[in-house]
Amino acid sequence: MKPDLTLIFPKSDFLINQTVFLPLGILYISSHFKRNDKKVQCLDFGIGHTVDMVEAEIVGVSITTPQREDAFNIVKELKQLDKYTIAGGPHATHMEKECYSAGYDLVIKGEAEYEFFDAPSNIDDIGFPDRDALPIKKYKYYIDNILATTLITSRGCPFNCSFCAKISKSCKIQSPERTVREIIDVYLKYGFKAFMIFDDVFTISKKRVRKITELLDKEDFIFRCFSRANMLDKEMCELLKELNVKEVGIGIESGSQKVLDKNMKGTTIENNTIAVKNLQDVDIRAKVFLIVGLPGEDEQSIVDTERWILETKPNDIDISIFQPLPGSDIFGNPKKYGIKFNYNSKNQWYKGTPGKYISNVRTEKLTEDDIVFHRDRLESLYKNRKLLR
Repeated sequence: MKPDLTLIFPKSDFLINQTVFLPLGILYISSHFKRNDKKVQCLDFGIGHTVDMVEAEIVGVSITTPQREDAFNIVKELKQLDKYTIAGGPHATHMEKECYSAGYDLVIKGEAEYEFFDAPSNIDDIGFPDRDALPIKKYKYYIDNILATTLITSRGCPFNCSFCAKISKSCKIQSPERTVREIIDVYLKYGFKAFMIFDDVFTISKKRVRKITELLDKEDFIFRCFSRANMLDKEMCELLKELNVKEVGIGIESGSQKVLDKNMKGTTIENNTIAVKNLQDVDIRAKVFLIVGLPGEDEQSIVDTERWILETKPNDIDISIFQPLPGSDIFGNPKKYGIKFNYNSKNQWYKGTPGKYISNVRTEKLTEDDIVFHRDRLESLYKNRKLLR
């Protein structure tokens, strides 16, 4: 019997390896449909699935902006098969007309569960992602040499960085009990004891982190998560250590206070430095995420960022090139931020293969080539391991 719906996660050819993280977004939708007695097929084109494998007459495609070219090619192929096509995900939410122009029959904005059937109002009542729908062991990500899988314990972010595009302005947070039930479920079904928590800000509540730790009751799980720097005070870092978090990714963005302020980051250089120190003091690795080419970027801000890296010595760094995302304040108001960018470029990704980075952006002081040059130069600091702890 044919499935009622096929869900597709497009390719991400700009990545070195597409078989790292399970695409939980389409798996949440699959779970929701199955709870309403519908049959669902999930395909991830990043692991080799193709259009000729589509079984249902109705096909939903989850689209992020870096994936839009592949997603628009997919809809052309689906139309040749006379399929009814639905676009969803962040790009569809913010670029509805573009998705219709590309050929999609329907565009879903926001969280897709709420467009079909009666979706739960409480995030705790949303079903676990349908991890059986894809070959979970094909995805290879390790934390301390232990095979890990992905976990989402909240949706949304309450902050307003100018470069961020959010599907929803609200922030929905699972109860500790709901989070622990899913961790235990994944362990019992698939054997995973390591989890990459993909929340924008897992550290939004000390009370919740403390309760999750208590409920796990010394179980031998390990974690990696993300946080804002100004949430990583000593108490929070101690709680994360107790939870057995091995590494925290921090969105530092820049070593220049001017750049942070212009982009409404809401943090300070001091916050960023203290966060790294507090994590390292409790033996948690601090991985910092930096962006080159944000509004306000110039030669001096690059020097400030270089100095910050050298003085702070994070355990790891990840440096991307700024790419304005549809839905962000910068994308909608480039003149306000003093930047120019080429939205029609095929290279709409911010994270890609080393040595092949391309900038679509120029600031008032830096050209596209300048931005690529400085990104690569800053990354060379990381490659010289002696500079980092």
